[in-house]
Amino acid sequence: MLINFAVSLDGKINPAPAHRAGPFVMSRGKEDFRRMRVLRAQGDAILIGAANLRIDDPGLTLAPADREQRRAAGRPDPARIVVTRRGDGIRTDAKIFDRSIGGPAYVIHAAIMPAETRRALSAVAQLVEIGTDVVPIDAMLAWMRDDLGAATVVCEGGGILVADLFAARAVDELYLTVVPRILGGVAAPTLVAGAGFDPDQIPDAKLASLEREGDELYLRYEFPPSAPAGI
Repeated sequence: MLINFAVSLDGKINPAPAHRAGPFVMSRGKEDFRRMRVLRAQGDAILIGAANLRIDDPGLTLAPADREQRRAAGRPDPARIVVTRRGDGIRTDAKIFDRSIGGPAYVIHAAIMPAETRRALSAVAQLVEIGTDVVPIDAMLAWMRDDLGAATVVCEGGGILVADLFAARAVDELYLTVVPRILGGVAAPTLVAGAGFDPDQIPDAKLASLEREGDELYLRYEFPPSAPAGI
């Protein structure tokens, strides 16, 4: 499991909700975008949370050259996966569901997804029901590994999903772009949300590489081996 994020100097990934209007791009350079697509090309699947889909509407696409290279090697486009409890606010015209620009789309959801939402989303994606009220992370990881056959998954947030992945000890590497911007705001989202970790449960990492491009830093951290259910 590879996590990829760009953060501000004060550790934010987006402006506070009161100061945000539409999609927001943290890095203003081209290098972060290039590295993001290179990392996506390594994955068998690309995973995001429902809030990311509703706010940013990412296509989770590869660079055209990477897509052609995969096809030439007999590798399909990475599966594009969104995880949600009920599917609230997920539009059927979201870019993730456009098969002309990327791989097949999957919506992993809990059993509480309303029937009307199921009917709408099943027309544009494959629905995968896991769990009753919430989607259990371990069961989701097992499905991606055993049923989807995904050996490498790239997760692009958001903070709640990433927190659950860290809690499950499923994260292998974190790719972090540090951007010289200050967003501020106590309500501004950070890389890892959720309730936080007890002192003896805090995930510790090892810095594997550090590169500089202009005023931005590109860091790669490695975490201890994943739990059995990890990818």
